[in-house]
Amino acid sequence: MRAGWAVMVVLLAAVLATAQEPAPPALYELLPADRQYPIARVCSTNEGLCALPLTHPPGEPCSCKRADGTWVAGVCTH
Repeated sequence: MRAGWAVMVVLLAAVLATAQEPAPPALYELLPADRQYPIARVCSTNEGLCALPLTHPPGEPCSCKRADGTWVAGVCTH
């Protein structure tokens, strides 16, 4: 009986741990400044940051899309 409880506790802990992970950011969409997750490849603009595909090389020009659909030019920083 103890083994059954131990398994249930481990499964519950695993579910809670995965449920708290944020969804990855949408590519090219400007992100809020208070985001709570790391981004592997970033486009930096005067208006904020957005996520880029990993195939985009650092130092190259890029663009992020604002909520109103306007694109803002920037540079891939990492």
